[in-house]
Amino acid sequence: MISKKNRRILQLLGFVIGVSFGLWRPQQVQMMLPILGITVGIGYFFLSRVSTENKTDLTEIKWFVPIQMIMYFVIGGAIGSSIHLYMAFF
Repeated sequence: MISKKNRRILQLLGFVIGVSFGLWRPQQVQMMLPILGITVGIGYFFLSRVSTENKTDLTEIKWFVPIQMIMYFVIGGAIGSSIHLYMAFF
C-alpha cells in the first residue's frame, strides 16, 4: 500500500505532465481525451467492483494509483489544451 503523501505526489506529477503536454500539443491531447476518459471510467468501474466484492479499501488495490494518475493527466491535459486553444483564438 502506498502512503497518502506519495499518492498525492504521483497525482500531482500526472497533472503537471498533463498540463505541460496540453500546452505543448493541444490538438493531440484533445484527440486523446475521449479515449483516456473512457479508459479511466471503465477502470474506476472495475475498481469499485473489486473493492465491494473483496470488501477492501481502494488504496489497497495496486492498480488504483495508475488509474488516478491517468485521471489527473486527463484533467491537466484538458485544462492545458483548453487554455492554449482559447488563447490561440483570441
